[in-house]
Amino acid sequence: MRVPFSPARPALLFAGVALAAAGCGHVPTETADIVSFTGAGGTACTVLVVVSPDSPDEYTDRGDETDAGIDCEAPPRGREPVRQDRRPLPEPDPGRDWGWEELLTTTDAHGRACTIVASTLGSGEVDETRIDCDYPPEGVEPGERTRRPPPDPDPESDADRASVVAFTDAHGRACTTITTRGAARAEIDIDCAYTGTAPPGGAEEAPVPR
Repeated sequence: MRVPFSPARPALLFAGVALAAAGCGHVPTETADIVSFTGAGGTACTVLVVVSPDSPDEYTDRGDETDAGIDCEAPPRGREPVRQDRRPLPEPDPGRDWGWEELLTTTDAHGRACTIVASTLGSGEVDETRIDCDYPPEGVEPGERTRRPPPDPDPESDADRASVVAFTDAHGRACTTITTRGAARAEIDIDCAYTGTAPPGGAEEAPVPR
């Protein structure tokens, strides 16, 4: 999908460079936690929560939880969800810089396969998150931890249209993202599922049907 020019992004980029030069940049995985717990009715829930690393304005203090995405489901028979577990978001690829949007795969404390979309600010901190998790089918193990840019099979697509991309994640699930690009940054949501059939081959992109 083609990214339109936005004056806000260069400003964020310059701010990020300035912060890094001053030693004030943030490590993205240190500004987000993955939290698993037992939800209502015994469901297995996992939240990806963004934690402010500093106090950027009068409304936000260091440690405030500023954004979150959640996924819950009933556990399969014989599986008990964990009561409570909180840990930093794993970093599968510490040697590679983060982009504006990143796609991560991991396993939550319930043993579910999870795929995460995270947007970042120029300062390096995570800004927004979306998460989708599933218990693997019997006999199937979750895939490895990965981090990469979200698939973009059509870089020249219309940036003014909401864009749907279908692809296979590192867990072998069929995933779909929906991306819209406003004046400053992208908004991305994700949904994945084990389908019981062969997942899509290469990534495919199309605008939302009118």
